[in-house]
Amino acid sequence: MAPASVDPAPVPGSVGHRLAAEGLALAYGDRTVVSDLDLQIRTGAITTIVGANGCGKSTLLRAFARLLPPQAGRVVLDGREIHRTPTKQIACEIGLLPQNPIAPEGIAVADLVGRGRHPHQGMLARWSAKDYQVVAESLEATDIADLADRSVDELSGGQRQRVWIAMALAQETGILLLD
Repeated sequence: MAPASVDPAPVPGSVGHRLAAEGLALAYGDRTVVSDLDLQIRTGAITTIVGANGCGKSTLLRAFARLLPPQAGRVVLDGREIHRTPTKQIACEIGLLPQNPIAPEGIAVADLVGRGRHPHQGMLARWSAKDYQVVAESLEATDIADLADRSVDELSGGQRQRVWIAMALAQETGILLLD
């Protein structure tokens, strides 16, 4: 495994694909959900994964976001195995919006959207003008700027969905996985 401060070398055959699964097997305990999957997603592609309930779509997205380690095979991002790439670097490159996200109780819309900036923050760094600008742009892009000071708890289901999308946009990743 490569040191945390050094990017691992590209995996041969994977360069040119923004995100790829190679011989991927995913499981929860003894229950295999995905087996021997090869999938390549090119830069700039919009890709839809369609299948029956319980077939492994969300599981695959969790593996692509580095939240679920493979039982076999590997997930590759820009030619690098993601499980050998520092977590913060992956969080700057891949965003995941799960099906049922849960907001901390009482959090304001702008504060939740601002959490999307976390991967771009240093350990003791203060927010930059860019951080404030990105959050404002994300609120505008999702048409919820007027809700910025409201508690997420007070919003309708549709408004909450827009807040989560705004947070994902604020993360400014090259890849956004929407479950």
